[in-house]
Amino acid sequence: MARPLAHLVVSTGLATLQWIQTGRLAPTIAPLISGFLIDGDHLVDFARYQASGRKSEGRIVLPLHGWEYAILLFLVRRILGKQIIDGLLLGYVGHLVVDQITNTTTHPLTYFLSFRWWRGFPSNLFTHTSEAHVDWMNGSLTELWKHF
Repeated sequence: MARPLAHLVVSTGLATLQWIQTGRLAPTIAPLISGFLIDGDHLVDFARYQASGRKSEGRIVLPLHGWEYAILLFLVRRILGKQIIDGLLLGYVGHLVVDQITNTTTHPLTYFLSFRWWRGFPSNLFTHTSEAHVDWMNGSLTELWKHF
């Protein structure tokens, strides 16, 4: 399972490539935003777990982890400026590729949000999640750094 630190390293590498290619700040920061901060969506599942009284309901949403967003970014790249969108797309795809490779999933379409929604967001699509997710979710927000 890819830890946030792995995503930070990959995103920083991609940001460096963006700096070399563009020499501009916004396209350089874009891969860091989309490649690292995407994991903020784990807080949605953290909040759901805490609100349920720490009962595992067998569901994981991860609302920002979906190949559909990469497709959407690709389609709207002319609207917001090619370099910035390319940086966002680069970081986002980099993140999902790392997740797709390092996280054990039970179906090749697991990282499509629409597929998970259609199936009811079952946690068993991510075979690593039953113990790993519950472990970090049992802590407090101030203890999340331990899982970095």
